[in-house]
Amino acid sequence: MRKLLDAVKQVDINLPENAALIPKFTGCIVITHDDRILLQERPLNWRTFPGMIATFGGKIDSNETPVEALVRELNEELGANADPADIIELGALTEAVTDHKEIAFLYYWHDKENTITGCYECDPIYFQDTKDALAHPKLTDDVIWALMECERRKLI
Repeated sequence: MRKLLDAVKQVDINLPENAALIPKFTGCIVITHDDRILLQERPLNWRTFPGMIATFGGKIDSNETPVEALVRELNEELGANADPADIIELGALTEAVTDHKEIAFLYYWHDKENTITGCYECDPIYFQDTKDALAHPKLTDDVIWALMECERRKLI
C-alpha cells in the first residue's frame, strides 16, 4: 500500500496555522443497507483522477457547510436521503495533489434506511470489507485514509 504520510495530512481546522487553508471538498465512505462498502469508479475520460476509485462527495459551495454539501452530493450522486444526524465526521485532510492548501472533509454514512436509488455520476463499486477494498490498486489517497480511519474506529 502506498505511503500515506506525505500524500494526506490530517489537519485541525481550528488551529491558527491552518486558517489559510481553503475548505474545498467533501468525501464519504458509504455503507449500504446490506453492509457493503460503496465507492465510485471514475471513467477513464474523467477530468480528475481518471480510472480511480473515489468516495462520494464533491465541492463545497460558498453558502454551504461541509455537511450540507455532503448531503447535497449524496442526493445528486446516489439519490440518497442522508440525515445529517447520521453522518459521522472522520476528519479534515489536505492532500499532496493540492500542495496541502485545500481541505477535504471526510465522513462515514451508513444508509440503514435503504434510500440509495442508483449511482448517477460514476460506476458503483462494492466491497465486502475494508481488507477487500484496501486491496484494490486504484484507490485515491483519501479513500485509503478514510477506510483505515473507519476501521480504526470500528465503524466497518
